[in-house]
Amino acid sequence: MSRRYSKIEIGILIWLVAVVFISIETTNAQERSVFGKIEFEDLAGGVWVSEIPRSILSLGADAEVTVKVWFDRQLLGDGEAYQRRTNEFDSIPSSVLRLRCLKALKLESQRSFLKAGDSVELLQRQGVLTDVRRHWIINGFSATICLSEIKKVEEIPGVKKIFVVRKVKTIKRENLVSRDRKTTPDTLFNPDRWLHPWYTRALKADRVWKKFGVSGEGTLNVIHDFHFAKSPQMAESQSAIVGFNFNNGTSQLSVRPERGSSRDLHGLMCAAIVCGRGSPEFGYEFGLAPSGEWAGVIARGEIESSIEWAIENAADTYSMSFSLPGLGEYRSHWRKMLEHGTICGLCFVSGAGNFAKTVKTPLQMRTPEDIPQVVFAAAGVHRDLSKTSFSSQGPVLWRTEHYQEGEVQKPEVCAFNHRLPLFFPDGKIRESAINGNSFAGPMFCGSIALMRSADKEIHPWRIREIITSTATDIEAPGFDSSTGHGLINCYQAVKEVLKRKAIREGSDLTRFEEISADDLFNPDKYRTKLSTTLVVENSSRETEGLEKTNLQAGDIIMAVNGKKVSTAAAWEKLISQSQRKLVDLQVIRERKPIQIHGSAGRLRDHKVKEVYGEPVFK
Repeated sequence: MSRRYSKIEIGILIWLVAVVFISIETTNAQERSVFGKIEFEDLAGGVWVSEIPRSILSLGADAEVTVKVWFDRQLLGDGEAYQRRTNEFDSIPSSVLRLRCLKALKLESQRSFLKAGDSVELLQRQGVLTDVRRHWIINGFSATICLSEIKKVEEIPGVKKIFVVRKVKTIKRENLVSRDRKTTPDTLFNPDRWLHPWYTRALKADRVWKKFGVSGEGTLNVIHDFHFAKSPQMAESQSAIVGFNFNNGTSQLSVRPERGSSRDLHGLMCAAIVCGRGSPEFGYEFGLAPSGEWAGVIARGEIESSIEWAIENAADTYSMSFSLPGLGEYRSHWRKMLEHGTICGLCFVSGAGNFAKTVKTPLQMRTPEDIPQVVFAAAGVHRDLSKTSFSSQGPVLWRTEHYQEGEVQKPEVCAFNHRLPLFFPDGKIRESAINGNSFAGPMFCGSIALMRSADKEIHPWRIREIITSTATDIEAPGFDSSTGHGLINCYQAVKEVLKRKAIREGSDLTRFEEISADDLFNPDKYRTKLSTTLVVENSSRETEGLEKTNLQAGDIIMAVNGKKVSTAAAWEKLISQSQRKLVDLQVIRERKPIQIHGSAGRLRDHKVKEVYGEPVFK
């Protein structure tokens, strides 16, 4: 016998159904608001194939090459689309836009492969195409093919552009490794706990920490390099997603034997400048954004995969301390890829390059640092703000098939790239050691991490606008091709970010309207405070035929025979006056005073360099 329901029970049942329906509709509405439709653009013209470089043609028709293929529909269509679409997306919060674009890019990739799939599979079965890798950061794919067979790729439905490059070796990926993270009182940032290098003060990062309580928390900074030495100090700031090596398909980031040379520490120091944090064992920290996290990637031929990985892991910055010359039309592929990544909220950062002595403009800045708008490139200066002789400068030239601006202003800003302090995994430090725009770029990256920490919803194009407009001119007024818009001022940049956030949220603006002398950077006043020190460039064991004097590279010479010395001219004079005599030197090594004795004749063979600024740590 079936049970009859009372009116009350029927009413409750109807109410429950209504609640479930409303809940589903609310969820759908939320999904529609987050994953709103992103329109894609059609590429104009017929199928285009890049000119094949002579170096590849010389290999013969049977040579295997890699093709990078674009389908006909892209998030950004023509070469002017980036500016057009950023205006369109500007009012959407960055985190929302990232999710929308991520979904839309993957969906468009699936649609294109539904149309092209049969043709691609046929070419694979015939052995024409091998090692096909789909990528969504640009709607297309990469594959290996013989030079003589490229015409067959043009016949695949939807194919629009084909870039021919040298064969790229690819590896099957393993699962990504993650590790547990624990926050303890020791890992919480305290700006007064550890010593910090001079560049944090010159760029006013320490003022950001103390005035605004912003130190990079909540940011993930991807460091793209070729080797990461193991360091217990940097493990503290390493992300739970430890990174990935796309060259061998593993999470192995240390790929060379640890020899302790500064070259082996390149990737580690790039990460340390961005977000290296202190620990009880070491007593100092190098990072501009010490509360941020980093993840390393190694990717020689799988740049599409590494950028997709960074976006999927909600990274904030992507630091690229490498430089690729002579890419020709392939530059357009790099640029489109990074433009799409920027729309997804990723800030790409690079040094300007180290080629001023060997290459003329407009070729001194190479890929990726020559890419306009979406790659933030930092030129390099000495501690006294003079340009380093090797630092590349602009302008750059864009006359590819897809991008036709002609001459473009570069770099964006400048930071420090000479005689920077170096730490070793065992805790030892060298106070004046590493050089190159590889390290100016991470300073730019750390500054952006502070801005992103202050407001996660700020778009990369707004970050570029703010950091260039708040930089301090250190050469001729206005933009110049050597130092860009000037030296980064972290405090002014973060202050502007917080001010705009307060306006958006309707908060009180009082704290952002006050201006003090400490907010600004006065180059003349800064220079007058700098002292000069004399640093040894080569150790006795590095110079063949020299009598060993026990001087080491990085030693700071304080006095010769009791007389203070701080310039190369003074060193030459004092040593010359002591010919064939035993000379007593007072030296600072690893922050400790020591005494050294040596003959004047042998000491003159050591190279010394004037370096501005004591103390290195404070």
